Amino acid sequence: MFRRIFVAITLAATVLLAACAAPSPTAAPPSPATTVPPAVSATQPPAAAPTKPPEPTKAPEVSKVGGTLNLVAVGDPDTLDLQQTSQVASGNITGQIYEKLVYLDLDKTYKGLLAESWTVSPDNKVITFKLRQGIVFSDGSPFNAEAVKFTYERLQRVGSKASIYTAFQNVEKMEAPDDYTFIVRLKEPAAPFLHDLVANAAGILSPSAVKAANDKIDRVAVGTGAYKLKEWKVGQEIILERNPTHKEFRAYLDNKGAPYIQEKRYKIVPEAATQLVALEAGELDAIALRPQDIAKYEKDARFKIYDSYATGNVYLAFDAAKPPFDNPKLRQALAYPVNKDEIVQVVLEGKTGRRACCPIAESIQGYDPKLKEYELNYNPAKAKQLLDELGYKPGADGMRQTPDGKSFAPAIYTTTSETFGKVATLLQAQYKAVGINMQVKPMESAALLALTPTKQHDLFLNSYNWNEPDMFTVFLSCDRLQSGNRAQYCNQDLEKMIVAGRAELDKIKRMKIYFDAQKFVMEQAVWQPLYNAINKVAVSTKIKDVKQGPEGDPIFHDAYIAK
Repeated sequence: MFRRIFVAITLAATVLLAACAAPSPTAAPPSPATTVPPAVSATQPPAAAPTKPPEPTKAPEVSKVGGTLNLVAVGDPDTLDLQQTSQVASGNITGQIYEKLVYLDLDKTYKGLLAESWTVSPDNKVITFKLRQGIVFSDGSPFNAEAVKFTYERLQRVGSKASIYTAFQNVEKMEAPDDYTFIVRLKEPAAPFLHDLVANAAGILSPSAVKAANDKIDRVAVGTGAYKLKEWKVGQEIILERNPTHKEFRAYLDNKGAPYIQEKRYKIVPEAATQLVALEAGELDAIALRPQDIAKYEKDARFKIYDSYATGNVYLAFDAAKPPFDNPKLRQALAYPVNKDEIVQVVLEGKTGRRACCPIAESIQGYDPKLKEYELNYNPAKAKQLLDELGYKPGADGMRQTPDGKSFAPAIYTTTSETFGKVATLLQAQYKAVGINMQVKPMESAALLALTPTKQHDLFLNSYNWNEPDMFTVFLSCDRLQSGNRAQYCNQDLEKMIVAGRAELDKIKRMKIYFDAQKFVMEQAVWQPLYNAINKVAVSTKIKDVKQGPEGDPIFHDAYIAK
């Protein structure tokens, strides 16, 4: 790479010197045949031959390559082993290092990324991928069908925490008959399988890198993506550097090679106020804005605002496996005090979220406004009635006690996110209005995700991001109790609907299954959906040619830093 830079500088210097040299005189073009002019007098000096005016000097094109983009992360990833996590913070990093076989285009259809094309058998159980040739991992090893097979076989072995683990339990066999053909044989047809291959956990690993690390890749990441891991300073920053061998195949991007920006630095800054100070100081180039800061930065010429909808909801979950929250009537009683409109208006100022009614977000296929009929809307009187019926009566101080006379003081567990902290505090006040002494327990994201499978939490404030109605498999199925199913809810009636939804290929029938599944979850009060987040990201205008992805999120592959 350094040699390429030296050569580029040398060539630029040569062009510049040539451009600055005086132009050589050029002969006048021959005149057309005309009357011969009179002879020039001997006393007159001979006329100078006319010359063409010199061409304007063109400055050499300045390379777009270089510079550092300073971004923010609210916390460290729990691991960089993409097959052993479902954490968003981890996916934000690994998603730039690893690539998948397919991607979601702007029109929400699936297109080939590392796969050039694919065919599906008539029974929808065999998918044959033709892979792109000439792709290499950042360690120089070749991308081929054996690498894909190696990756997905490892996922089947160790990926129980990955969002797509269930999808690969439905894989009966995988084959690599030649270097650029990969075949997946499914046990049963699976409607969301291509979507599963878009997930971060489906990124293709370098077999040589995994073997060199003795399968411990929590701090090792080698892929074919636009960036590669340079350094991870825990608690401080994660540095990614440009992968010069990268080839880009996403249709909505113009730059088909390596990205222009040399480095991305993800600085660990949990507090939103501190992020804002860093943005103002030029230490960060982009941040997600708080509601109270939007109006100011929309008018600030130093920044451009990019809007995107989250492909999921922020929700309040109840630990349905832990008494007394395993009682659906109590969960219903705890759903009714929640005033979603107040949360959207007070915490989000009506700008960074819209009220959610149902488990499937409005931004996802499968959302149906008819489900509002089954929503457990804000109804404090109904909450008090149910609590009284269950024996949770007010004590002398007006706060409710358990049926055996002890203080009823459940806790909402949440992350250290400023927004979630404000939501939890407002929920605390809403519960107090019906006599519940709700506690709030913020934790670092990684610690919180590790806690939920132990069934020690009461209520859990979280969000999900999954652009497919099969989010039920990831977040509410029985086999995800140790990972994505933070509500610890396992019900065989719901499980049958989840399995049926994955297998049904008829779109109308499939959407009916997810309608019924949502209705069931709402009536059982497993979750209380709160809002669908609207992200507003302020990006410095010195970052040029920023594109937007399928959900509107800023994409920096075509971008460069103005010099």
